[in-house]
Amino acid sequence: MNTITEPSPLTITDISQGQKIAFIGCGNMAKAIINGLVASGWPAKQIIASNPSNDKLIPLANQLAIATTNNNLEAAGFADIIILAVKPQKLTQVCQQLAKVDLSKKLLISVAAGYKSEKIAEHLGQTPPIIRAMPNTPAFIQCGASGLFATSQVNEQHKNITVSIFEAVGKISWVSAESHMDVVTAIAGSSPAYIFLMMQAMIEQAVELGLEQQQAFTLVTQAVSGAAQLAQATPEKSLDTLRKEVTSPGGTTAAAITSLIGNQFESIVKQAVTASVKRGQELGNQ
Repeated sequence: MNTITEPSPLTITDISQGQKIAFIGCGNMAKAIINGLVASGWPAKQIIASNPSNDKLIPLANQLAIATTNNNLEAAGFADIIILAVKPQKLTQVCQQLAKVDLSKKLLISVAAGYKSEKIAEHLGQTPPIIRAMPNTPAFIQCGASGLFATSQVNEQHKNITVSIFEAVGKISWVSAESHMDVVTAIAGSSPAYIFLMMQAMIEQAVELGLEQQQAFTLVTQAVSGAAQLAQATPEKSLDTLRKEVTSPGGTTAAAITSLIGNQFESIVKQAVTASVKRGQELGNQ
């Protein structure tokens, strides 16, 4: 009897074979993704980063042995995959530069908030496969959350490569409508800042009430991390159920929750998400 052996899942080393990546822009997000890729096994010699100045390039080259350049066209010519990691306000200029390169056999991935794929193609003067991605800064420690959207020119191989890139720095989720990327930006890309603000307020109040700074920092950050991990580990439970499991009637948690609800905490959070979405839409229309 013949035994059917299931094929082994592809590793990032398998997928990266012969695939060269260029990062146009070398800010925090680009550095986080590059670190994650190299740590996961993507060959450093197959990565190049481009930036106008060398202050961000030299540390990366020394630390990870990737190639660097100040010339975006050189980087684009080197690569099979081009990651546009510049601010939305600079992306038009970058796309106009890249219009000089034949991009028909290259995959473009943009991490610019609000900047629509149609607009990217317009300024490129060509329609290569384009994926929009919105990662967040926990990617620095391979705990990021990235939303992804693919244009109609993107094939399954492009998607597999993109998944490998962003799973190297955390978890991913595809969205079917490009308009949803503004929501992804609000609830993933921007949201670590909301959480940091909340933690900061909790720590400051704990110090005000007598705890030492380091004590408060340790307890608050671990509580937030643990709560997120518990939610992910028990998907069969709603967040409302998890909250109620912590909240004994008439207890200390109930007092805090009553205060939060009474001060419109949920409404404030929803308004913040909406404000972020609105700003993303504005950036896309500039």
